[in-house]
Amino acid sequence: MSARRRHSLVFRSLVLTLTLVAIGWHCPRQAVADSFDKLDTSLKLIPGDAAFYASVLRNRECFEAIRQSSAVAKILEMPIVQTGIMFYNIQLATPESNVAKFDAFLKNPESRKLLNMAADMASDEVFLYGDKSFADFVKLFQAVNAARTYAPLMALAGGHATQMSPNQMQAKAMMASLAKNASLINVPDLVLGFKVKDIDLAKEQLIKLEMIVNLTLQGAGVDEKIINRFKKTKVGDYDFLVADLDGSLIPWDAVPLERFKELEAQPGDAQKIIDRIKKCKLVVAIGLRGNYLLCSIGSSLDCLHKLGQSQRLLDRAEFKPLGKYVDKRLVYVGYMSEAIGRQLNNQKKQLDDLLEAVDQLLPSSKLDDKQKDRIRKDVKSLTADLKTLAPDAGAVMGFSFITDRGIEGYRYVWGGHGSLDGSKPLGLLEYVGGNPLMGLVARQKIDVKSYDLLVKWAKTGYGYFRDFAMPAMKPDERKKAEKFIAAALPTIERLDKVNREMLLPALADGQSAVLIDQKLSTKKLFAAMPAAEKAMPIVEPAIVVGLSDAGLFKKALSEYRTGVNQLIDAVRNIEGSDVPANVRIPDPEVTKNSQGTIYSFKLPEDWSVDKQIIPNVAVSDKVALFTISRAHTDRLLAKKPLSVGGVLAKPERPLATAGWLNWAGVMDAAAPWIDLAISEKMEERGVEDVQQAATLTQVHMAIDVLKVLRSITSENYLEDKAMVQHTLVELKDVEK
Repeated sequence: MSARRRHSLVFRSLVLTLTLVAIGWHCPRQAVADSFDKLDTSLKLIPGDAAFYASVLRNRECFEAIRQSSAVAKILEMPIVQTGIMFYNIQLATPESNVAKFDAFLKNPESRKLLNMAADMASDEVFLYGDKSFADFVKLFQAVNAARTYAPLMALAGGHATQMSPNQMQAKAMMASLAKNASLINVPDLVLGFKVKDIDLAKEQLIKLEMIVNLTLQGAGVDEKIINRFKKTKVGDYDFLVADLDGSLIPWDAVPLERFKELEAQPGDAQKIIDRIKKCKLVVAIGLRGNYLLCSIGSSLDCLHKLGQSQRLLDRAEFKPLGKYVDKRLVYVGYMSEAIGRQLNNQKKQLDDLLEAVDQLLPSSKLDDKQKDRIRKDVKSLTADLKTLAPDAGAVMGFSFITDRGIEGYRYVWGGHGSLDGSKPLGLLEYVGGNPLMGLVARQKIDVKSYDLLVKWAKTGYGYFRDFAMPAMKPDERKKAEKFIAAALPTIERLDKVNREMLLPALADGQSAVLIDQKLSTKKLFAAMPAAEKAMPIVEPAIVVGLSDAGLFKKALSEYRTGVNQLIDAVRNIEGSDVPANVRIPDPEVTKNSQGTIYSFKLPEDWSVDKQIIPNVAVSDKVALFTISRAHTDRLLAKKPLSVGGVLAKPERPLATAGWLNWAGVMDAAAPWIDLAISEKMEERGVEDVQQAATLTQVHMAIDVLKVLRSITSENYLEDKAMVQHTLVELKDVEK
């Protein structure tokens, strides 16, 4: 082969390779773009720098589904509803009644147009969008709220608490905060949008609105300069009715400025706020953009101008997960930017506010300089420690859609996820009893550093109690406190060692669950309760924790029982204490079987509680249980796959949390108790049996309607650095 042919072949191969690479790069992006092209929502209009966005869709479809449901038909069949309809019709037949006048208003042609317009606006999509200026508004709100929160404390320390009411203290602090942050005072840009089908009707109503506003302003004798601020304005290619106002239009001469100056923390605070408000603009606009009726409010029309620009919110990486669900019947789409997320969930800023409040409080307090320095140093150290535990907030994007089973949704949260650990499957789901009424299972990172911080600040808090609170006690009270502390400190120190060397290593697995079930029943739960005709459900709460070392956990339990009893004895030995001798954690009845060790604590006979109720702790190789009945313990110890369905039908993948609520089961469990309570109340009032039966029938009909919500299942898992919450709300119409 000649050199020229070899070079030609290499060149063609290189071109082919680059072409394939280009196709490989561009095809997926084009596929994503094509998938988003299927969306017919306002999301395509929202600019990429939006602070937040929320859209509710398919409103008429959802309304019609509800209106035509058997549940609504059943509600309308209820005697109490039929009685209400009958009274309405009687009022309707009386021309002078309010009902008849309201009906006449509804039938008026002009009223019908307004109502049809309102129905059209709400029928398809309603959205709200805020631009990045909203971040300053949130920052200002949080600063003012922090001032309001800490105001009473600062006034108390400064000796001003008796001179002002709590409201005055808060108003003064809020004014000071507003003056300090005057540059943030502004009207945030917001757009409220409605998708409409009847464009001609919308245009007709906008023309009427323009006429009404102009006639009203002219008839009221408003200054011509103000009237000229309300006019039709082009925003891009679209006409909007715009009211362009500013703070200078406020009749400041009529404002009681002296009353505001009375609340000044520093001279000139009120004037700073007023000067800023005078410069602020308020621009309100309403108009049609295509098939969207838009209403905006803000400091300019920028939020309207930016709609539909090339840099779209939809093109942000956060919306990539939505691409797989564009063919679904979406009913909600929402977004919050990282900037707003950090501002709203800024725990570090809240800690800084606390530190700032202390710095403002201490100079006016009656403490000596050494005490002030100590407090300032400790608070600064505390805020620094707590900041290490505060996760960084990130952007949030979510959506939900209609399925044959109900409403399914996803919520993606970026940023830090705290102590949640989604690296492994939740093995604890095999120890929840299969299908309890409700439950939440989670795995968290067990961090000894967090415990160390807790101990550190518990000791610091005790130091303040010892050095500040105890000297202020009366001599006899201080003597009792000193005696209790002397007796309790050795026990507390030993329990700290138990936590560090036994409990935390035993719980290193990090899994825990809170459960509520109902598979036991009784006719008489306790002696004072009248016996029921049929067995009533018993609510069975339980706590389950995963174990990494069952032996250490057992030792920790034994140490805790001893330690708690010693603390009770320390209280009992204080002069004047009336703690009964039998108040203590008794020795448990220990039972061992193939599933584990069960420690049962029988209730005193004189309590007369159903014998099935026996608080107990069970420990196996993998889990520890805390329940109120042996039957529940046996069910939990027997490994059984979770069978609640929904998004948890196959929970074998790594999860951070799994939660569920069997609402229909809750209502079934509550129904007998509701019947009993209503029957007893009617018996007390002497209601006849026929009326009792009719009332209970209506109650059962209401319960059936409430059971349209069958269940809620939810899971949290990690996906591409985001914590994803996947939820299914299952709905089922009542039987005809």
